[in-house]
Amino acid sequence: MSWFAISALEVALGLVCVGLVIVLLRSRKTKRRFQVLADVAAVSESTTSLGESFDAICAILVPELGDFCMIDVIGEDSVRRVAVGVGPGAPPGFESRLRRRTPSTPGWMLSESASEKRLAPRFIERMGEADLRRLAHDDDEDLEFLRGAGIRSAITVALKARGKVTGTLTLVVAWSGRRYSREAEEFTRILGGRVALTLDNSGLFADLERAERARAEIAETLQHGLLPPPLPDIPGWSLAAMYRPAGAENEVGGDFYDAFRVAGGWMLVIGDVTGRGAQAASITALARYTLRTAAILTNDPLVALATLNRALLTRPETSLCSIAALALSEDPGRPVRIAVAGHPPPLLVDGDVVSEAATADPVLGAFGDVEWELSEQMVEPGQQLVLVTDGVTEASGRQGRFGEGRLRGELAGARNPAHAVQRLEGALHSFTEGALDDDAAILALARGGELRVPVLAAAAGVVGDLSE
Repeated sequence: MSWFAISALEVALGLVCVGLVIVLLRSRKTKRRFQVLADVAAVSESTTSLGESFDAICAILVPELGDFCMIDVIGEDSVRRVAVGVGPGAPPGFESRLRRRTPSTPGWMLSESASEKRLAPRFIERMGEADLRRLAHDDDEDLEFLRGAGIRSAITVALKARGKVTGTLTLVVAWSGRRYSREAEEFTRILGGRVALTLDNSGLFADLERAERARAEIAETLQHGLLPPPLPDIPGWSLAAMYRPAGAENEVGGDFYDAFRVAGGWMLVIGDVTGRGAQAASITALARYTLRTAAILTNDPLVALATLNRALLTRPETSLCSIAALALSEDPGRPVRIAVAGHPPPLLVDGDVVSEAATADPVLGAFGDVEWELSEQMVEPGQQLVLVTDGVTEASGRQGRFGEGRLRGELAGARNPAHAVQRLEGALHSFTEGALDDDAAILALARGGELRVPVLAAAAGVVGDLSE
């Protein structure tokens, strides 16, 4: 091998080593930054006052991200410095002077107009004399103080909480010899959002009890308004259902079912929406009443799904909803029309045999150019259709997940809808030891219903009949 070939190989190996070192250093920097974000997020859980939260955040940021930092709060007519963090190597008396200094807050962060610009950071990559003069107040003493700090770079980001700029965070490097880059500016913007959220949470400690009472009252009102309605009496059909919200009784869940009259028959739907609490309540209400309106006007499950999909896509935040819709004819001898969007397909129970009655198409709220298929399923005497939300199959217990196999095993041999729902509800309760970690809903139907013996199981959440 020639000398030139060996030299080229050495150069190539050297470049590879340099590349590996750069990747390793970037990986370590990214890991440290994620740790900073995690530590800031945990502050509100470990402090009992807003002042302690300010100091704890400064201790996290300095000297990891800067030689010193300041947190300032924007009031109605003034800006107040509430916290300072100073790392090793600061000039004598620097920290006390920094605490007393009036903040040099960017003017655009104080303006009520141009809200997007208010959130733009002030980034000074290389601090020069002109920058120091802009930051200094109208006296030579303040200018000399800034010069004496030896500032090299500085970043100020807005702290926005509940739609309002409530303060600023400033990070500065000086005596350590470091300098901020554009990458650091972007990270500090993200950091500012995390700091604002943490401080907002900390500041609400004094109002926590009052806010919790108000939240509970609102949630209870929403819960009562969104509970599934009583199942209607549908001639020629037997129905049963169960609904179980996870958590406290006043916690609004994301699962629902509904049954309502349409032209020429009935529509049954069961669904699950993203989120919990107020978010789930708003999506659940939108889903139920959009489906009702579209189905009543068209008697077409596909039109109902498409209408709800468009409504979900217009929401500012991502709102997903899985739905299974069944259209029943007034003649029980005709097939049930089924449309499924991202939901567990209906199961056809025929004695000991349990099989899927349809296939699942994409979830609602995710795509604008998707189509759903309409399938048909005959329900012969002695057969039944059972629908469940994934809160049933995904339920957790000591043995792991409840699962599809256990679901089918419990349904095999069920005599009628009420029997199927009761068996499944009992198995779910035993498996989870009464502690559901997600909402659960079950809806079952079969031909029949002439002999009606009411089920006294309202407290258990099961409604239906025991007709054979």
